[in-house]
Amino acid sequence: MRYFFFSILFSLLFFKASAIEKHWAAKWIWAEEELQAEAVLARKSFELSASPKQAIVKITASDFYQLYINGQYVNRGAARSTAHHQSYDCIDVKGFLREGKNLIAVRAVFEPGAQSYQFESRAGLLVQMEVDNQVIVSDDSWRLMEDSSWDKESPVISRFQRDVCDNVDMRSYSHAWFTGDFDDSSWSFAHELMRNAGWPAHQKGVRATASINPWIKLVKRDIPMLKEELLLKPTLILTKNYIEYPQGLVGEKILLDGTIDKAISKGNSKNENFKLNFKTGVKGSLLLFDFGEVMNGFPLIDMEGKSGTQIRVLCAPYVLNNHFCASLVDAKYEDRITLSGKRDLWEASYFKPCRYMAVWVENSGYPVTINQIALRHISYPFEQKGLMESADAPWVKDFFTASAKTIEICTTDAITDNYRERRQYAQTGYYGALGNYYTFGDMALQRRYLIQIAQEQMADGIMPAYAPLAISDYMVILDSNCFWLKSLWNYYLYSGDEKTVRQLLPAAERLLELLDGFTNENCLIDNPPYAYWLDHAVNDRSGANFTLNAHYLEALENYAELLNWLKLDDSDSYKSKAQILRSSLQKLFWNDKAGLFVDAVIDGEQSYKVSEHANAMALALNIAIEEQGERIAQRLLKKDDHNFVMRTSGMAVVTPAMSYYLHKGLCEYGFVRESFELFTRRFRHMLADDTNQTLWEEWWLHGSGRTGEFMPGKTRSDAQTESAFPPALFAGYLFGLKPVEPGLKRWALNYIDSGVENLKGVIPVGNAQMQIEWKAGKKQSLKLVIPQGIQIDVDIKSLDAKGTVWVNKQELGGDATTLNLTEGEYNIIF
Repeated sequence: MRYFFFSILFSLLFFKASAIEKHWAAKWIWAEEELQAEAVLARKSFELSASPKQAIVKITASDFYQLYINGQYVNRGAARSTAHHQSYDCIDVKGFLREGKNLIAVRAVFEPGAQSYQFESRAGLLVQMEVDNQVIVSDDSWRLMEDSSWDKESPVISRFQRDVCDNVDMRSYSHAWFTGDFDDSSWSFAHELMRNAGWPAHQKGVRATASINPWIKLVKRDIPMLKEELLLKPTLILTKNYIEYPQGLVGEKILLDGTIDKAISKGNSKNENFKLNFKTGVKGSLLLFDFGEVMNGFPLIDMEGKSGTQIRVLCAPYVLNNHFCASLVDAKYEDRITLSGKRDLWEASYFKPCRYMAVWVENSGYPVTINQIALRHISYPFEQKGLMESADAPWVKDFFTASAKTIEICTTDAITDNYRERRQYAQTGYYGALGNYYTFGDMALQRRYLIQIAQEQMADGIMPAYAPLAISDYMVILDSNCFWLKSLWNYYLYSGDEKTVRQLLPAAERLLELLDGFTNENCLIDNPPYAYWLDHAVNDRSGANFTLNAHYLEALENYAELLNWLKLDDSDSYKSKAQILRSSLQKLFWNDKAGLFVDAVIDGEQSYKVSEHANAMALALNIAIEEQGERIAQRLLKKDDHNFVMRTSGMAVVTPAMSYYLHKGLCEYGFVRESFELFTRRFRHMLADDTNQTLWEEWWLHGSGRTGEFMPGKTRSDAQTESAFPPALFAGYLFGLKPVEPGLKRWALNYIDSGVENLKGVIPVGNAQMQIEWKAGKKQSLKLVIPQGIQIDVDIKSLDAKGTVWVNKQELGGDATTLNLTEGEYNIIF
């Protein structure tokens, strides 16, 4: 275990070097504790003798902040993190400052509840502005007041996290509080926060600092800032007057019948100067806007009306069967605003997945003016570097594009399900990477997810299913733990980031040691103490489950290979366990009469249940021998009736996420054409013209595809990165590409008779791009553009076992079976 202790030392040195930035003069501030404030407004005026040459703000808050300088909005943050590794932002604000008097203003919101598995949460704001040789810091000289317009009882967006829907009363709002002309003389001074836990208590003279409980480590943001764009001109597509308030408006499905009240729409949203002046119906009016495409953003409305008038803002990412519905399973998007009687500018505190925005205006008996409807669109600054398409099969590009779009919609400061759960799950990071690596080639998100899950590892070695914590539900999902191990291997393969991987090895070791303790004499995880996911699909989870153990097998084999890549000892012990486990899966779970692997073995007896899940894993990991593989494939490819949950034969159908292993497995056993025919048949309805052309959480949007029970009035996510795996599948089994060395330095390439010809691809490799093009004709051709530092090993026999191969017009001679190509352009005819 020599490398284990080396890794611990390396980890400690890494954190010492990068995790803590010293020289913080700022103090954490908030309102006095007795107020129990959850939203505060803070201001600090200062003088500059000249226009600054440089100016940086370092800023963070316990939940989020909105930063203004000299009355101008700058940005919001911080990135999600646990308090014990608090992420802070560094922002260049030179362009916002001027000679003379300046103002920095911040709104910060804190949501009570768990934020970490290891520390209790606490409200706080930390700001440090470094302007040339001057430093302005958050301390008790700042003016601060509670934002009394904020309702502490605002309902949560979903049961999965602390984010809430706005419920604000603009009559209590301090209008223009962030401008220089605002008089803050009646505001209190900020309260500097001190350590508030542990005995003995502080002695007199102890000063406040930037490193206090629970903010023990301040970590500079390690992913890019999100892009923000104010979208000002949605299309008004529907207006309706109501005689009575529609009860349960959030859950109501509103028919898009195309009618627009001309009196209301007189100020057309397409005009340069947007303005809607109207009187509502007997009870109120509903206006529905379309922003043109689904995105994440903060609804924003500039409006005027009688004091006390109620406004509701509802968002939905899509419409289903021509009905608008702002209620997804476990989530709702309804903000409520009470007008002040002045001109109110309201912006939501938490982002919503939005394409359609409905505005309900209560009838106050007085006219209402909406000066602007807008969405502050936020997005991770992805740069699409990859491309996959076929001149003969348009669906290749369609699904590649859908994968990229799905990842973009699901990503803010982490890859999540932004519609519902908004959590950074271990398995979501794994599947998301399968698409991300080939579309955007972004490594920062994957690195961050691996580190943040590991930071919350428990003493026994188990890791949470997601991190950072969002509410106080300590969730362990065993296959998510296996996915984290597989992601570590995958990350090193694609990034070559040895520093981070070595840092995480001790966490991997502790986890693997614990998992080993759950195994029986056959190295099978048997009747484990924790739940496991399997995408909530129908599966026999008694005793030793095949699919869970297949994930464990892949984790063991990946980890053994990872140690070999790092030239570290002890890979043989993991290989040995994997060999026993592989043999156990092959022998104990095979049912010759059914011609399938069963779901589970309970006390030595086989379950009668069978699933596509187990048999997909048997193929994808080459557990099945050749004869078994043939029989399994015939059963999987049989076109029997099913409801996307269960086949009439009694075999459970995989979910969209687990489909990756289904199609990978079929391709591994030579059923490439059949696999892609099945893939397009099952997924094509997600790209219909009346959809967002994204890849879904489940097979259907109007109910639970895992149970077959439809739930009218509630919808599922139509953008889920666990379904965004097609680019990895296409790379391996359409283009024939497989990375084999960390950092993508070396690839294996072979021709695959997939039935899809005339393929063109661009593959991100670090900061460069690799180009590949297969062309059909009387002679087949392969064109390659290989960047510096990359090698591609071409399997010559796969090109033409009997014919002649030419490379850049030169006939390839000799008995070589592999063509090793390095930097350059190649035209290969075969």
